[in-house]
Amino acid sequence: MNVSNSRREEPPKRGRAPREPKEPREKAKHPILRALGRTLATLICLGIMVCSLAAVAAVYYAVQATANDGNLLDLDNIELSQSSTVVATDPDTGAQVEYATLRSSNSHRVWADLEQIPTNLQYAFICTEDKDFYNEPGVNFKRTIGAMINEYLLPIYSSKQGASTLEQQLIKNLTSDKSASGVEGALRKLREIYRALCLSRAYSKETILEAYLNTISFTGTIQGVQTAANEYFNKDVSQLTLWECATIASITKNPTNYNPYTNPENLIHRRNFIMYNMWQQGIISEEDYRNGAAQPLVLAEEDTNKKTSSVTSYFTDALFTEVVRDIMDKEGVDESTAQSMLYTGGYTIEATVNPKMQTAMENLMRNEGDAYFPAGWHEEEVTSISDDDVQVMNADGTPKTRTGDDGTVYYYRNVRTQAAMVTLDYDGNVLAMVGGLGEKTKSLSLNRAYSVTRQTGSTIKPIGAYALGVEYGLVNWSTMLNNSPLYQKQDMVIRDEDYCRKNGLMGLSDSQLKAYPNAWRSWPRNYGGNYGDGSDLPLWNGLARSLNTIAIRVGDLVGASNIFNFVYNTLQLTTLDPANDVGLAQMVMGSQTHGVTPTALAAAFQIFYDGEYTTPHLYTRVLDRDGNIYLENNATSYQALTPQTAYIMNRLLKNVLYSNVGTASGRYPNSSGMESFGKTGTASDEKDLWFVGGTPYYVTAVWWGYDAPYDMTNTLGKQQAKTRTCVMAWKAYMEQVQANLPYKAFPTSDGVVERAYCTQSGLLAGANCPSRATGYYRADDLPDTCNYSHSSGVAAAQSADTAPVVGQDTTGMDTD
Repeated sequence: MNVSNSRREEPPKRGRAPREPKEPREKAKHPILRALGRTLATLICLGIMVCSLAAVAAVYYAVQATANDGNLLDLDNIELSQSSTVVATDPDTGAQVEYATLRSSNSHRVWADLEQIPTNLQYAFICTEDKDFYNEPGVNFKRTIGAMINEYLLPIYSSKQGASTLEQQLIKNLTSDKSASGVEGALRKLREIYRALCLSRAYSKETILEAYLNTISFTGTIQGVQTAANEYFNKDVSQLTLWECATIASITKNPTNYNPYTNPENLIHRRNFIMYNMWQQGIISEEDYRNGAAQPLVLAEEDTNKKTSSVTSYFTDALFTEVVRDIMDKEGVDESTAQSMLYTGGYTIEATVNPKMQTAMENLMRNEGDAYFPAGWHEEEVTSISDDDVQVMNADGTPKTRTGDDGTVYYYRNVRTQAAMVTLDYDGNVLAMVGGLGEKTKSLSLNRAYSVTRQTGSTIKPIGAYALGVEYGLVNWSTMLNNSPLYQKQDMVIRDEDYCRKNGLMGLSDSQLKAYPNAWRSWPRNYGGNYGDGSDLPLWNGLARSLNTIAIRVGDLVGASNIFNFVYNTLQLTTLDPANDVGLAQMVMGSQTHGVTPTALAAAFQIFYDGEYTTPHLYTRVLDRDGNIYLENNATSYQALTPQTAYIMNRLLKNVLYSNVGTASGRYPNSSGMESFGKTGTASDEKDLWFVGGTPYYVTAVWWGYDAPYDMTNTLGKQQAKTRTCVMAWKAYMEQVQANLPYKAFPTSDGVVERAYCTQSGLLAGANCPSRATGYYRADDLPDTCNYSHSSGVAAAQSADTAPVVGQDTTGMDTD
């Protein structure tokens, strides 16, 4: 076998099947790199897990942190702090005008609906603060993330970036959640973002924008665009021009830096920048922008008829107190809560104030140059000194002090006389009120016209003893009364306090004191210390001269308890003391425990118009923010005296001013021939001086004295410390406020007649009466006719009604 040949000629081989490809083998890595890769992968997984947990935790935290928001972000029924407004009737037009605003120390806001707010004002804020407002979900995440990286990781911007949307800014305005830095700042931002997202889902953009525009802050306590428009431009927000809209939008960026009063140039630059943004974003045309930018900054001038000052008037202070009291009664809340409700409730209070009369009274009571009320400075000892006090200093510049036996340090301050004045009409409306002299520098300061009680002195005589004596038919115009003390020294009824004090007898009882005849005195004395001359005088004369001896006899006839019940219950002098003021000294002489306020006393003298009394009040209605009646004043009105008694008393009190023996003789106002009536009053030792005067239009009370009762004759002398000071202030004020009023007369009464009376007997004049005068009497209670035999040598008595004295020197006649 040819082997070799067979091998060479071996038949061709068939193709082999392809082998299964092997998985490519990775190139081997370095073990360290492999470990790092695995670690990184693990960290990424953990990071995702941590971020997920953090996101869940953040959402949980935000939900829990905002769980107690309650109605805080309820924009449908949002209880924003809206200032309450006081409106008054313009005496010239009869229209209601804004008089004052009741604002708290930290806010002043008046709400405006979005429809009232100009589109230009809306977009002035949108274009500058949040140009994507209508397209974003309440949060701008891109800006928020950039701001967070810049704040907490890497300063990628040259300055701190703001990322807040209008929703977020609104949330800041509605909450006190304003922490700005550190961890707490980050958490605050988280809460804010969550709230903004919720707010955006719950409300339309229009509702959110309206709330935002009503909550932004401007200079001082001004909040909301309506208030800003009124304060800066004296306009309703709906009337703002383009440049005024941009001005208002500028201030809120930085109220200090862009204050229109202190930094007007900065504000103009900011204003023009805002209008430029509006142009660039297609809201206004280029022409509108250039015209607006060319406008000067013109702010509203001060309106003298509107109390724009943050210092409220004495009237507004009293009104605030009255409304707060009525809210407390209505709602059953404490004073603090009622005050907060009034400050933030957005009420409209329809006040009784007459703005012109209030201004006139304020001008007079500024008392520039002590024009009406002398100062009478004197030192007063106190236990502390306030910033407002005029402290007494020693020659070496140190404070003057005294240390008491118990170690108390006493300081000294210089004090001057003070005064108060209040005017009402005969419907109980308080028209004007000033509770102190000089320029008012603080809101809710001491109001001597409304809240400070003083002894009345003789001003209580007509509203008590005389009025009731006539009303009860016990006395009449010409009833003859003896000008002598009701109690004589020998009667041992009235103690002589000075004698007892000097002789150590103060601790003895009345029965023990009977052993000391000189420990008693006659009572009462007339002003000036005399005890009368023992003559018989007609009632009108005793009232005109304010003789205590005559008044006390009338009071004795009426009865002290009857007088007290009348003035306390009927005339509502409720600051009198039921335990200690039921006595002739208190009810006739006016030496009460506490006394009454000028407002209450003026109201009591209303009865000498037509006999009707109306509770004094400072408002008629209070409307809530929706215009519904929330409060109506609770004044009561009723007939306190018959019209007949009222008219007789009116004529009797006319003598105080028109008779030559009256304590205010000749000092009636010259007002187109209109008549007036009045009564002076002096408390013991000239500590309180009064005058209450009435005209056919108004009744006014004037008080003058020291805040801490002090004998004014010690500082002013007997000739200056007179009631004529009060009378002359009233006269000047009345002549001003009545200058342009038409003539008006006091109402008469059909039941009153004029009759001639005998000046010797006080009875109706008979044929043989040599001296007669005219008096006013009730037609159903006339005196008898005089049939006495008169001596022919009696001189005719002067009639108070036929011999008024004008321009006579009556300096020495100010007895009271």
